[in-house]
Amino acid sequence: MREEEVKLSVVEEEEVDTVLGSEIEFEGEIESSKSLMIKGKISGDIRCDAELYITEQAEVRARIHAASVVIRGRVYGDISANSLIAVLDWGHVEGNLSAPDIYLSPNCSFKGTTVITS
Repeated sequence: MREEEVKLSVVEEEEVDTVLGSEIEFEGEIESSKSLMIKGKISGDIRCDAELYITEQAEVRARIHAASVVIRGRVYGDISANSLIAVLDWGHVEGNLSAPDIYLSPNCSFKGTTVITS
């Protein structure tokens, strides 16, 4: 995926079906069939059948599976996606990534392994 396409994948809050605001602190399991944006602190397991966006202020400690994942915040845990995982500028990930398409911005922080799936 080209960098221009990844930058365009960042959406505004109004374009996402569900937004967990910056004041939210949640521990447990989250399942969503529609797009989801996380701005707060989440720990547990996250399953999203659509796009998952993790914003700059978010801190997520979870095992994640989604259709696609775009990260600008901090994520601690393994991530798998059906199509794309993108860790954008100043995003921080400590965990393993597994997806057909993985994009790591030159300005992100990543500690883990990547597996390109088919």
